[in-house]
Amino acid sequence: MNRIDLRDVSLLIVPAIIVVVIVLAIILLNIQFSDFQNAYAGEVEKETRQNNAMLMRALQDILESKQLDKMHRLLASGKGSNPMIVKIIARGRGAVMETPGAPQYLSEHIREPEIKGFFKQNHDENVLIKFDRSLESYMIYHSIRFKANNQDYVLVMASKCNSMTLLMRQTRRMVWSLAAIGIVATLLLTAYFFQRIRLPLNRLFASTSRIAAGELDNPVYIPRHGLIREIALCLQSLTEQLKKQIISLRDGTNERETMLNALSEAILLLDADGRVVRWNHSAETLFFPGKTADETNPPDCPPQLREYIVRTDNPGIHAEKIHFQRGRREYILLVNAATFMRDGHRFLLISATDITEISRLEASHREFIAAISHEMKTPLTGIVGAVDAIRGGALDNAEYKERCIATLASQSERLNTLLLNFLTLASLDEENPVKLHNFMPVFPLSLLRAVEEVCRSSAEAAGIEIAITECDSAEFRGDVQLLQQALDNLVINAVIHSGTQRIELAAVRNLQLNCIDLIVKDYGCGIPPEHQDRVFNRFYRVPTGNRRKNGSGIGLTIVKRVALYHRGTVILNSEAGRGSEFHLRLPL
Repeated sequence: MNRIDLRDVSLLIVPAIIVVVIVLAIILLNIQFSDFQNAYAGEVEKETRQNNAMLMRALQDILESKQLDKMHRLLASGKGSNPMIVKIIARGRGAVMETPGAPQYLSEHIREPEIKGFFKQNHDENVLIKFDRSLESYMIYHSIRFKANNQDYVLVMASKCNSMTLLMRQTRRMVWSLAAIGIVATLLLTAYFFQRIRLPLNRLFASTSRIAAGELDNPVYIPRHGLIREIALCLQSLTEQLKKQIISLRDGTNERETMLNALSEAILLLDADGRVVRWNHSAETLFFPGKTADETNPPDCPPQLREYIVRTDNPGIHAEKIHFQRGRREYILLVNAATFMRDGHRFLLISATDITEISRLEASHREFIAAISHEMKTPLTGIVGAVDAIRGGALDNAEYKERCIATLASQSERLNTLLLNFLTLASLDEENPVKLHNFMPVFPLSLLRAVEEVCRSSAEAAGIEIAITECDSAEFRGDVQLLQQALDNLVINAVIHSGTQRIELAAVRNLQLNCIDLIVKDYGCGIPPEHQDRVFNRFYRVPTGNRRKNGSGIGLTIVKRVALYHRGTVILNSEAGRGSEFHLRLPL
């Protein structure tokens, strides 16, 4: 343990003891002064009562004998060292006699309301001793009632008590002198105390205040000796430890913030009133686009989550799927919530996982499997029927033989096309359309000729002409097989559904958009406006009233997915009765 300077302790104890002693001495002197004043006033009152009793009896005898000149002499002889005034007042008649030659100021003094009120009290005898500030002297007021010749009289006397005034003034001066000596001594000790204790404490307090304000790098004032030095050294040690802990907490907070922002789940911390307290980057992107977590004004809780809070009043962990609408897009969220208490307040921690894409893919897979089952049923039924016919001896009949072979060929081709489309769509669903691909150079003319060659037999069988009307020589990069399949689907759809007599293929360079525009145009029935926004949806078919012309519903979906795969777009321009025009625009 470090050695503590005993002078610091003495500096605290000695001034305190002296101050206490001086204060007690002043209090005792005041008490003694009050007791002395009361005792002296009692003696003066007793003496006044005795003197005035004798004066009253003498005046009573004089009044009964009606010797008024004797009364004048008696009152005139009562003058002493203390100025006084004496009055004899008869009830209903007023003053009968007054001390001759009484000072004018005393005559005016006894007519003051307070003094007159004292003399009017209905008591046989009243005595009052008090200090009058206007006369700056102790005054004795005495009234006594008596009867003479069946007449009620009041003897009133008011006199200065100069001896008491002088004695009290000297005594009070002595008390105040002692108090002044005590105050001066206290001030000297206090000045010494401030020099040795208070000033170092002030400097230490200034250092502590800057540290409390967050200026931890500010140096701590350390005195040369004494207890304050030990305190300053302890404070310096605590400051260093606090700096280390703050750095550790800051690093921990940054680490937790980084971890929260790295999560793909949206994390929200809500209070009992539904106000958002904290949120991570995923929550900002999902619920509050454009709002940062550093803003002092927190965002409002989404209504769907506010309703969820009401359903999770009980403590514990709750999980639920909810639908969240933002703008024109609807999200499916898997929400997990846990309630907890902190500082007597209830909080709700919510994690929301966007499963919209997962739900869509699950629905697509279910629809995909159902579509495969449905679409493959027809060609498989034709193949099974042809095989059964062959087993039944159809090969012996030339006509049945040709029909069975044609059925097997057409249904096998149809099954192969379906499988190719389904596999292509499945592979495109697994690909990320925004990542860079290792595309190969593609020449528009070669691509269009390959499409024309593949689709010519189907078009000629339907009596449709396929022509390449315009072809730019601009080379671009892409997946030749996917692009050819997309264009094949557009041409086959036109062959099967449009009722056109001519299909035109073109490749035009768009300088404004810096893209290559692959165009498939027909002059058939067109697509009604109410179906144009939906024809690229998976398994959507435009009603035709002819079941034989219904396709699988994924041909145009593949076209759109191929366009996205190449970071391009597909555009449909169609007018009922005037044909359709598909634009597959791919960046150069």
